[in-house]
Amino acid sequence: MRRVVITGFGIVSPIGTGAEAFFAALEAGKNGIAPITRFDASGLDVRYAGEVKEQPVFDDDIERALVRRDPKVGFALQAASEALNMARVASFSRDDLIHIGTSLESFFFREFSVAPDNQGEDAFLQRLLTHPWRLPLDAALNALRKRYGDPGQAVTNCSACAVGAQTIGQAFHALRDGRFSLALAGGFDSVINPLGVGGFQLLGAPAIGAPKNGAALCRPFDANRAGLVLGEGAGFVVLEEREQALAAGKTVYAEVNGYGATLDAHALSAPDPDGDGAARAMLAALADAGLPAATVDHINAHGTGTHLNDPTEAHAIRRVFADSWERIPVTAVKSMMGHSIAAAGAMEVIACLYTLLRGMIPPNIGLEKTGSGCELHHVGQQAMPFAAQCVLTNSFGFGGQNATLILTRSDACNG
Repeated sequence: MRRVVITGFGIVSPIGTGAEAFFAALEAGKNGIAPITRFDASGLDVRYAGEVKEQPVFDDDIERALVRRDPKVGFALQAASEALNMARVASFSRDDLIHIGTSLESFFFREFSVAPDNQGEDAFLQRLLTHPWRLPLDAALNALRKRYGDPGQAVTNCSACAVGAQTIGQAFHALRDGRFSLALAGGFDSVINPLGVGGFQLLGAPAIGAPKNGAALCRPFDANRAGLVLGEGAGFVVLEEREQALAAGKTVYAEVNGYGATLDAHALSAPDPDGDGAARAMLAALADAGLPAATVDHINAHGTGTHLNDPTEAHAIRRVFADSWERIPVTAVKSMMGHSIAAAGAMEVIACLYTLLRGMIPPNIGLEKTGSGCELHHVGQQAMPFAAQCVLTNSFGFGGQNATLILTRSDACNG
């Protein structure tokens, strides 16, 4: 089997846009969660989110129109462009793959919901049938193809909170198996709109109201965690076959070693309380990498800050790493950025690159006192110096989807 490395990466996040700004924010423990400004949220109980502060700007008229209608398309284009530029990829060939992920289409109900001149039901139905009231899920994919040409295969995956890790894992397997030589993979999302925020409020998942006593609002694994906080952004990586990358003189930032994916099918929006699917995903990733559990020396947790997810994930980690969990530092970067849904897994892969390249583990700025059932070797509210060689990152999603990736600082790393 061929070895697969990361030769480029790009990120748009609530704490910083671009790799250097993102890395600096992780090290500083920057809190990107603030009152919602994207729309008037005064009628909702949920009024805080991790919004991207620096909105991408585009010269192309079509791209500008797409971004006006759906901000997440702009996040995807900017993060993908950074990753491709870093990897010195100017265009795609038939040996290449694009595999990207997002969650929901964008809907523009206000644009057609009120018929002009109060013309009634017939006018409403006519507008519904003829007005472009939604933006398809493949809008970002098609914009990338227009910019960089057609690859051998182009895929948009839609599977919620696990998809950012799934796209990278599936692209990794495609390259390792020899089906492609290069891949652009990652996730992008924004549900910070009335439909998205209102929908999560109805689920009862988000933290309600403002932070108390100056504490972070998103508090993974903390005794006083109050629920997830929505975020947005994009994370993309360029994967290449290792020998090809070295022959081209490219910088290697990390090696992807293993990918595991499982499906609980336990409930639509609640994890299996035994953590069986999560544990099996981690075990599958270790088996895929051919590595014993003892090799992993840092874990980036899914860590959403909900009452159900956090103890379930902690239980699964203790189960898989029964002999080593007390010494493996665990962090949860959603404490700074919120939960960016389809973008989260890919953005957190880039947080793992920060650890491998800079020798620092990002903090969990929301952790003051570990909650019952959440016992792990947690990183606290300050970044932790740590020379990690092998990191594992978890992403879990609605419907019981679980995805785990393993990355190492390989002997070829020169980033």
